[in-house]
Amino acid sequence: MNYQKLQQRFPLLRPFSGETEGYLFNFDDQLFEIPKHTITQSELELLRIFSGPITLPNDYDTAWLDYLTDQTSEAPTAIHKHRILFLHFDKAFTAPNLLRTAFEALLGKGIILISLNPQLFAIIECIEEDDLLNFSHYLDLLLEDLETSFKIFVSDVMPDITFTKKHFNWFVDIQQSLWSYTTKHVLTQQELLVPYLSLQLGVQEKNIFISSVLKEATSQHDLVQTIKQLIKYEGNISLAAKKMFMHRNTLQNRLEKFQQLTQKDIRQFEHRLEVFLAISFLESM
Repeated sequence: MNYQKLQQRFPLLRPFSGETEGYLFNFDDQLFEIPKHTITQSELELLRIFSGPITLPNDYDTAWLDYLTDQTSEAPTAIHKHRILFLHFDKAFTAPNLLRTAFEALLGKGIILISLNPQLFAIIECIEEDDLLNFSHYLDLLLEDLETSFKIFVSDVMPDITFTKKHFNWFVDIQQSLWSYTTKHVLTQQELLVPYLSLQLGVQEKNIFISSVLKEATSQHDLVQTIKQLIKYEGNISLAAKKMFMHRNTLQNRLEKFQQLTQKDIRQFEHRLEVFLAISFLESM
């Protein structure tokens, strides 16, 4: 790629300074930036076709880590709407450049990549549009690209980086034990309540709650799993039977048996919520 010709077409194209709110491009393993107001969407898409993977200098990522962990008081750059992705690997991950390449290719933009420890990485994704990527739909693709297993926690979209700084250490702390309390591989902040409650309660407290709600049904694994699936479909027996490939009468009989054992009718919202929490606590033991 000829930098002089690019600069003729885009006069404000310049080497990356480490601080930008514009677009970043990699040409011949060098980073360049261009202000957003000087480029059309079609030109942006064309430049990204010819741009290589964007790998920001380690010093830039380190500066963000220092800011978020209170080592410095000023953010390296101004960032407005964004969210944080926490990637929890099953074992030490030693290819951060590959990680950056995979996520930048998926998101179609540059990211800030922070290594918190060999198994935990944080990505800051700047939000330019309201259409947010659902990582559950792309997890298999990412697992294949990175050739290792990991889970993703996705924060809510936050308005500015000072807001994020207040929450960052809390997010990091809960990553240490969060994944022991959920079977999900992608967990959003909106879905955090149940595993977080599991994290806060001790074994004795959970046992008290489980036995109080589930009673004798606690020891009947198949019955509990059937009720769990029925709750997933909001107590709709016809829909659940179809999804579970089970005869409607069989499902109805199991529901009645569960009601006899627990005195809980999951067709009622409050009962359904109590049973859902009790099953979640049971599965976290």
